Formats: sequence, structure tokens, C-alpha cells
Amino acid sequence: MTINRATLPLNKTETFNEEIDFSSQSFDENHVKRINKCLVSVDATEYGDVLRLKVSGEAEVIASCSYTLEDVPMKVKFHDEFYFSSEEDNSQDCYYEPGVNIDLDPHILALILAEVPHNIVKSGAKLPESGNGYRVLSEEQYLEEKKNKKNSAFDILDTIEFDEEN
Repeated sequence: MTINRATLPLNKTETFNEEIDFSSQSFDENHVKRINKCLVSVDATEYGDVLRLKVSGEAEVIASCSYTLEDVPMKVKFHDEFYFSSEEDNSQDCYYEPGVNIDLDPHILALILAEVPHNIVKSGAKLPESGNGYRVLSEEQYLEEKKNKKNSAFDILDTIEFDEEN
């Protein structure tokens, strides 16, 4: 979605609705596999030197199950407010954009990815069992083993006697 600042009236809010296609976007297969549909609504207000964009929308996302890596469809809703300025030293709250066209796709994609949890478990999926060459531990088991485990590379330090005079 691209907003052209030159076409916006001053101090008046314009609303844009668009479906964004993220099918050509590559994703991390262990988190989000793809975005099937993304509907976005943007309220844009141009104040001369600052452009305020209120972005809201909904996306249909296919994510990966943390246990089975199977597809997990989900809908995510997002909203945020962005400020753009054509002046470099305006404020740290504004994105610097010297041109009149503002591409919102990267910002919208970031909003969607922020709404998708990293640990998704598909309904009915179970934690895998231990197998040949690996074992599956609960967090409590892992912390207990870590607490009791010594690092043999540092065991030599326990045998060193320090001279207290130095």
C-alpha cells in the first residue's frame, strides 16, 4: 500500500481501504509460512510537515505448529499509528521519508508478524517423545539438569589454591 502525500488535503483525514498481497514475500518457515489475505484500513491526515497514518487491519496467516511443524491457520488483528516527515531533524517519533510516496507494506508486515505468537501448538498436537539420539525435556527437567551439571573444562579451577597475600 502506497500513500501519495501530494494528493492529500491539509488537515483533513482521508481513509484508504486496500487488500495487500504478501504472496511474493518469503517467510521464516518455523514461524509464519505465509499470509493468505490482508485487509488494511488507513486514516491519513497531512499536516504539511508531518503525515499521521492510523493503520488497522486483519490478516489470515498460516503459521507452523511448534511440535509438529504442521500448518496452523489463524486470524490476527493489528493497529498502530505512524508519523512520517519530510524533514530529517523533525523528531525521533517520525519516520524520515523525503519523497511524496510512502510504502506502508514493510510497516504492515511488521505489525502482522508482531501479532503472531512464536510458540503455536496446533489443537490436539502433543510434545514429541524422546528417541534415538535425542531426548525431550520439560523446562523444569532442563533447569534441574543444568543446575546439577558441572562443566569439566572448568573443574580445574576448583583445584587451584590462591595465595591470599597477593
